[in-house]
Amino acid sequence: MEETRGGLKPHHVDMGERGIYHRDNRLNDLTGKEWVYATRSVINKSFPPSFQFALRSQHGGQKPPELCADLIRTFTKSGARVLDPFMGVGGTLIGATLTDRQAVGVEINPRWVEIYREVCRLEGLAEQEAICGDSRVVLRDMPDGGFDLVLTDVPYWNMDRRRRSTGKFKRAGGPATERRRSKLSPFAAGEAETGVTGLEGREEWLETMRAVFAEAVRVLRPRRYVVVFIGDMYHSGRYHMLSAQLAELLEGLGLVLKANLIWYDVAKPLHVYGYRYEFIPSMIHQNILVLRKP
Repeated sequence: MEETRGGLKPHHVDMGERGIYHRDNRLNDLTGKEWVYATRSVINKSFPPSFQFALRSQHGGQKPPELCADLIRTFTKSGARVLDPFMGVGGTLIGATLTDRQAVGVEINPRWVEIYREVCRLEGLAEQEAICGDSRVVLRDMPDGGFDLVLTDVPYWNMDRRRRSTGKFKRAGGPATERRRSKLSPFAAGEAETGVTGLEGREEWLETMRAVFAEAVRVLRPRRYVVVFIGDMYHSGRYHMLSAQLAELLEGLGLVLKANLIWYDVAKPLHVYGYRYEFIPSMIHQNILVLRKP
């Protein structure tokens, strides 16, 4: 068998400390050693409060750009095009910039788009294409197969419009205060907070997801990936496995479920829920669904 100097085969590239890169790697630019790390099912890496974290945190669902960059490196090659149909304050877009990829983000709330642009200005980053509009409409004008990856963090059911509790929050020895309201923005504008029941809100959410992802799948190239952040939810006395519902919906659009990665957010604070009465989980993880277009 033909080998190059140092025992490397002709299709190998020595990347030094990074390890050996295989020229036939069709998915990404990772070496074998990096691939092993990237395919772990639990992500417990701590991400710094960087890229104007305080500014981006005005959006309650912002994701670390470094985490988005890691996922983009795993599922694309350099120069690829990435779509985020729910861009928020631009974690995916900044991640694309960090990895030498092109990105297009769509966001219905102009406030979040402006924050993304302000972050780019303050950090000296080139702006990716950020479109203010409804993805259900904007994506219709995009051509088939124009993207190599869909990476997004979806709005969660009606969590953005419901009160966290009907009571007050009280620490031992401290005064009772109103619970903080969610900073997440509504994706179905104009609906009164108290006018949405659990079932109606869930069905509306699923229909919104179906409409957006049907277009996102269309503009994705074959054999490419859809990667979605989705947190489950404990509400009204029961656990809602939104990740399973969304996975089922996406498979119904023709995608193949390949993995459910767990992002263990080590920076998330713990709270005492249900003490002495019942078990209520302290949610410190999110799911990252990974699906592939045939």
